[in-house]
Amino acid sequence: MKALKNIFLINAIIEIAGGIVVMINPHLLLNSPNSDDMVLNISKALGIAAFTLGVVSYQLYRHELLNIRGSKMIALIFMLYHVLMTFTFYSMYNAGMTPHMGAAGLHLVVSIIFAVLYFQTVGIEPDYKKKA
Repeated sequence: MKALKNIFLINAIIEIAGGIVVMINPHLLLNSPNSDDMVLNISKALGIAAFTLGVVSYQLYRHELLNIRGSKMIALIFMLYHVLMTFTFYSMYNAGMTPHMGAAGLHLVVSIIFAVLYFQTVGIEPDYKKKA
């Protein structure tokens, strides 16, 4: 269960830090020579979403709000989120919308960490189910 709990802490640290950085400096996320208000607001909105997801992850880590099955399901959802964000940021990089592959690489690494920690907990069952 500790590995599963650590998934939420790792996600919280990365998402909160990334969200704050993008909210403060939205130019880091999207590379546009004409950084108009729309591009900057889209970057800020992505930063706010990342920050919010990080706060949710931290609350899941701190308070253990879910049972084991619920925690596994949320961990799978976060893993899927990071995989999808990897593909999204990679396609944005290929289209020249981002200056580097940093966001794609970060989300790929986090999704791999999620997968490793998740699969360490797959066999964990609550005590009442083991007795039956």
